[in-house]
Amino acid sequence: MDQTDEVVWMVRGAWVSLCLRAMCELGIVDVLDEPRDLQELAELTASDQATLARLLRVLVDLGLLSVEDGGFAATPRGEVLRVGHPSGVRNLALMQTVMPNLTAWQHLSDAVRQGKAVFEDLHGMTSWDWLAAHPEDEVVFNAAMARRGALQVAAIRAAHDFSGARLLVDVGGGEGAMLVGLLSDEPGLRGIVADRAPVAAAATTALAAAGMGERAHGEQADFFTEVPTGGDVYLLSNVLHDWDDAAATTILRTVHAAMRSDARLLLVENVLDAPGRTAPQRRDLHLVDLHMLVMFGARERTKAEYDSLLVEAGFAPSRLSPSPNIWNVLASQPVS
Repeated sequence: MDQTDEVVWMVRGAWVSLCLRAMCELGIVDVLDEPRDLQELAELTASDQATLARLLRVLVDLGLLSVEDGGFAATPRGEVLRVGHPSGVRNLALMQTVMPNLTAWQHLSDAVRQGKAVFEDLHGMTSWDWLAAHPEDEVVFNAAMARRGALQVAAIRAAHDFSGARLLVDVGGGEGAMLVGLLSDEPGLRGIVADRAPVAAAATTALAAAGMGERAHGEQADFFTEVPTGGDVYLLSNVLHDWDDAAATTILRTVHAAMRSDARLLLVENVLDAPGRTAPQRRDLHLVDLHMLVMFGARERTKAEYDSLLVEAGFAPSRLSPSPNIWNVLASQPVS
């Protein structure tokens, strides 16, 4: 492939993403519990047979499907997009291809020129307000965020010993997937998910369904004004990268105000200059950084940049622990 062909393939990237979205919306891989021919697939997905064939051949080209004895089967790569797959990538594919997000990305050049988000200018509301107004999409968004939980839990466990802690407060913790993971091996630890009222209610339900109802629950909170007090450990996982420096500092100050002097703060983020990333992992993180820009006017940060926020909010500079995966944990504590 020459350089022109390689660039043309990059140009087609949006089309590829939308083919994945169509695959998920039609439920193609979900009906491939066994190889099926074109007629069966058209019937099971309520699709026009001729046009479905055109989509299927692209999915074969992408390595998501294979052709076996005249029928179609899901490959291991395609299985990742099945409903209920533990990776949660199906939710990510749907979340990142909703039209408001795609429209925001069309204006990346404006975001770069202006140095701020474009989503709100384009849609008349923030991304968070748009999700709140579209509860079905918010469910997909929360599920896409929860997909990272197992890796983040592993990174947190490698970085922090919870043996002396009694209460963990997960600030902005969504529906509690991470809390379930952390509490599962810590029988003496209790937990609170501090989030917006509907999310906190969903967390309480999810925690109870996971068998944690007597040890953990959700509480309504606004991390710009007040979060629950009394925690031994406070967790901010993938929160600060959603906000610009001023807002991130406000969030840290709110958490600081709730903490005892002997409490600990754990930030879970993808730190830009953390060692050990592969080239594809760095590329993905740099793309996420641009997504933070167009959606929120926010950013991924280096360790020094996180430390600057922490010190401004009254915390000590952080300790960056070695990580078993792509997620990084920055540990700090109040100093003033």
